[in-house]
Amino acid sequence: MENYNTAAKFQMHYYFEDKSHSMDAFVRNKCESEILAIITEIAKTLNVKIQIESEVRKEGGLREIWAFTNANAGVLSVIISIAALVSSRIPVGDSELEDLQKQDLKLSIQERQLRINKLKAEIKDDVITAETIGKVADLVSKDNKIIIRKSNLYKSLDTYRKVSKIGVNGLDLSDKEVSAELIVKRPDFKKFIVKSNVLPVEAIEDAVIEIVSPVLKSGNYKWKGIFEGESINFSMADKSFQLDVLSEKISFQHGSMIKCTLLIHSKIDEVGEVVITGYSVDTVLENMEGHSFVETKQGKSYRNQKALKAAQGDLFAGL
Repeated sequence: MENYNTAAKFQMHYYFEDKSHSMDAFVRNKCESEILAIITEIAKTLNVKIQIESEVRKEGGLREIWAFTNANAGVLSVIISIAALVSSRIPVGDSELEDLQKQDLKLSIQERQLRINKLKAEIKDDVITAETIGKVADLVSKDNKIIIRKSNLYKSLDTYRKVSKIGVNGLDLSDKEVSAELIVKRPDFKKFIVKSNVLPVEAIEDAVIEIVSPVLKSGNYKWKGIFEGESINFSMADKSFQLDVLSEKISFQHGSMIKCTLLIHSKIDEVGEVVITGYSVDTVLENMEGHSFVETKQGKSYRNQKALKAAQGDLFAGL
């Protein structure tokens, strides 16, 4: 049974097919960068600043050991325990990024804080439980930065055929294992790799965009506008509205606005940050004429369809 107050070092053990003790330097540096990024994100989640020092590698395959300092011993031990769980827990079913994309699986800010506060209280009272460690590990595992960093880690390992498996665990100050290694074998490496970094499209209804530069000719050109104080370029996917503009049924002047369903397209980059890749207007609901908004035909149709679906949902909910 693991003692959550004694781990002071984190160990990553590479097992090789050829029983050697050497490793490609570029692959090793990439793996080190990703595992340290994971540990750093865990520390940030707990609002703890830590210092990590690399120690001399041990034999037996190849063992990387990092000593943790600059924080309470109990906190450091917990970070090590969580890091071991998070970096070795094999995803089941859908990829972790697909789980992240499902809104119902995202923890509320309040729930996240409750779990973290419970862990901090246990650290303070020196009564850390495996259940709380597991819950915080679950929380951390859903962080997009950690998902991507793990994907990067296992992608590097998957392409480096020499590594047959890896093991991670905590060590005490004298390098004695405080818990058994958590093993990930080569056939499971691919399960950690994110196949697509594209996030679900976010739809904002009744978004108001001030038109800065409309597209007044046919072609695949971007409109320019201001949305919530930010300048954006966007595609006009509402063909009816576009035709009205081209046929001069609709004209624009300084301060012209549209009310629309705005689609925001985004992805997660290589370090786990959400990056907006584009905007598109799906349906123009209302167009400003003079100083007031006037509903468009497609806007009226869109809202009628939405109301009909809502009514049908209420009807079936009562059965």
